[in-house]
Amino acid sequence: MKRIMLFAVAAAVIAVAPHAMAQSTDSGTSTLSVSFGPEASISITNATTTMSKSGTKFEAFTGTTNFSYKIRTTQSSGTGSITVQVTDFSTGGPAVADLSYTCTDTASGTPCSSSTGASTSSGTNVVSFVADAHSADGGDQASVSWTLVDRTGIKTGAYTSTATYTISAS
Repeated sequence: MKRIMLFAVAAAVIAVAPHAMAQSTDSGTSTLSVSFGPEASISITNATTTMSKSGTKFEAFTGTTNFSYKIRTTQSSGTGSITVQVTDFSTGGPAVADLSYTCTDTASGTPCSSSTGASTSSGTNVVSFVADAHSADGGDQASVSWTLVDRTGIKTGAYTSTATYTISAS
């Protein structure tokens, strides 16, 4: 009788065990969708560009503004640019007409090709970008090298002008 009872208990355990240990799983999916458009950002490395000269009397003043930028333009028809617009120097100071610059760019853009006159009325080209332009993930480096003619009629004193850089991408 003990054997029959032991056998009955064992049979019951074996019959129930698969259901007790059974697991249920389920899954679902989701499609991740993202669209990348043209984007651009700029960061000026040196907020103040001090213009100086090497010591020769009435030699032009020079100074360099360094900046980094990130850009992505549209694949087929995209364009982009970095421009700079300056403000007038204060009364008695140098004329913006005597201020010019040249440009350098390390990778993704085309810098201005020759000396460019600064403007107070609109941004002038520093770097241009073509379709499907991409900077490095960490950004690309560029610079503007300024030259200011030293005219005898400028009154002594310190003068400032603000250069505003604008980057765009389409």
